[in-house]
Amino acid sequence: MKMISPKFHAVLDYLLVMLLLASPDLFGLSKGASTLAYTLGIIHFVLTISTNFSGGIFKLVPLKLHGLIEFLVSIILVILAFTLFKGNLVDEIFYACSGLLILIIFTLTDYKRSLPIIL
Repeated sequence: MKMISPKFHAVLDYLLVMLLLASPDLFGLSKGASTLAYTLGIIHFVLTISTNFSGGIFKLVPLKLHGLIEFLVSIILVILAFTLFKGNLVDEIFYACSGLLILIIFTLTDYKRSLPIIL
């Protein structure tokens, strides 16, 4: 069941950006995990403002591609949690939970309600 509309997905994206940018201080992430969180926050912000949905400013990236990118990132984050960050429990839990959260949002978003591409 697709319960998340594109409009609500945009809100969640901006909240995720804020969480990623605040997470190093909130959770006391290691230097490497902090650098990745800041990088992901900036990249996700650029992706969100570039997506063709209500939260997008430039509307260059189709919402379905945005979703595919988030799906791939979610899988990579879970893998990184148990490989690169294994041994640091805070980093491991943060990235495993972040990856699962993004995967859940991907699964519940209705990508068929996306806006037509505007050129």
